[in-house]
Amino acid sequence: MTLHEELMDIGKEHLIQMKVLLDELQVQMALGKAEAKDIFDRERKNFLNFVSEEKSVLRKTGQVANSHRALLMQKFDAFDARLARPIAKNKRQYELRKRENLHAIYELELAMKEAYGDVGMSLQVKLDAFLDKLDTFRIKLALGDFETEIEMEALKSELVGAVGDILERLKKEGGAEEKINAFSHEVSSSFEHMKKAFSNLLS
Repeated sequence: MTLHEELMDIGKEHLIQMKVLLDELQVQMALGKAEAKDIFDRERKNFLNFVSEEKSVLRKTGQVANSHRALLMQKFDAFDARLARPIAKNKRQYELRKRENLHAIYELELAMKEAYGDVGMSLQVKLDAFLDKLDTFRIKLALGDFETEIEMEALKSELVGAVGDILERLKKEGGAEEKINAFSHEVSSSFEHMKKAFSNLLS
């Protein structure tokens, strides 16, 4: 479940609670407008505090997720560029590229580890599946030599496809923060409309 979906669920739950409160207020209005107005004002304040706190938490969470996504994007782009290089022409070039590739893999694995739990669930599932392929490639690369490089090409092409999928997912998740802000704005404006309606009823 993505952060956006989690926020939607929380928002729906609070809107259901508001509906129950509104039903209670209708009963209270029959008993007395002043008491209903006090209850409405108190709950309005509680709800606005909740929205404000959630916005703050979501912004912090969104900033952390954005920084992880940016780092992952950078590391995946760098690794993708390394995978695109042609086969080494000699042992010396092979050994140099092998060290560079292993270094890029270690950096990518570290970025994935640091981002764990801070990115959306669908991206996390892709990263977990990718990690298995990356481990296989890393082990064969570390144990391989210049003579076995051609055998590594099949593993490389599989990784290139997986890297492309993850880069695409990273780009999609980049727009989640705007969706969260839009949802938060919708909840706030809905509450303002409800406030105006109650003000008219209670005046």
